[in-house]
Amino acid sequence: MNGTNTQTRRRVLRAGTAIAVAGVGGAGVAAANPGKGSEKGNGKTFGRVYAEGDLWRTNVVKVLDERPDPEDKIYFLHDGERPIVANADASDAQRSPFVSESAPGEEGWNGGQWTHFSAEVTDVDAFNRDAPLTNDDDILDKEYVTVTLGRPGFGPPDFFVCPLNGRA
Repeated sequence: MNGTNTQTRRRVLRAGTAIAVAGVGGAGVAAANPGKGSEKGNGKTFGRVYAEGDLWRTNVVKVLDERPDPEDKIYFLHDGERPIVANADASDAQRSPFVSESAPGEEGWNGGQWTHFSAEVTDVDAFNRDAPLTNDDDILDKEYVTVTLGRPGFGPPDFFVCPLNGRA
């Protein structure tokens, strides 16, 4: 690994959920990502992830260089330019741009060892009729959501460890 990649990984880790969990990619987006800030006075910054219909707190623990095995799939909803929650025309009912395929306590849960999938919303009006999208079936069943492996250029890293720390 060269020095540039190491420096980038450090920046992502330092930025915590502002970059890696909340998917903040541009100025003014931070206000659109709920749940930021210290909770219970422990100094951690928490983001939010929908998992099987519930909204969970989370924070990035580690960025990974390779796809984890076993993995949990996480979908990052965006409009091609920014997280869907930062789109002024998108429904406020979508409280997080992140949706997990599974949740703690389920057979398919692997502890938050995430492989990131881009979930581009191509029709914001249709999205608004259905929002919030809170489980993987919501995302995979919508014709207006295009899912691809990896992240958009402004999203979080492709692979990371990010446990779900209790319901939000």
